[in-house]
Amino acid sequence: MDVAVSSMARLTSQPSANSLYYALEGYECRPQVDIGGLEEISHYWEDIRKYYLEFESGMNAPHTEVYVHEMPGGQYSNLQQQAKAVGLEDHWEDVKRVYSHVNHLFGDIVKVTPSSKVVGDMALYMVQNNLTRKTMCMSAVRHSIFQTPSSNYLRAI
Repeated sequence: MDVAVSSMARLTSQPSANSLYYALEGYECRPQVDIGGLEEISHYWEDIRKYYLEFESGMNAPHTEVYVHEMPGGQYSNLQQQAKAVGLEDHWEDVKRVYSHVNHLFGDIVKVTPSSKVVGDMALYMVQNNLTRKTMCMSAVRHSIFQTPSSNYLRAI
């Protein structure tokens, strides 16, 4: 299981390693870690994290829509910042919806860096240009999709 130290866990991140440790008390599969060390690291990053609030995703609770758009947590916060940078802050819901569409257009690929970045870039491109799945399929050449970083990546795999 992929986990994160508790101060960096939840929302767009992995579940808490600290919580997992306590939840598995009495089980053979309980992680063999120094929980005191994890707690110390967690307190350190809890203090440091305050300095980076402007880069947080703005989530206050987990979003179950992740099961729809399937965007990895790191990609969620990065793509949200990219959307703001290109003037699509007010279209964030569209970007998330289109991210799911692009993922399916690309074959429901495993989304890890760089593949999640490619899907995100294409989602931004489509929202910026008011493109739909249908228009992308019908006019890919006209929109020079074959000259984008996304298509270069796909050719490489």
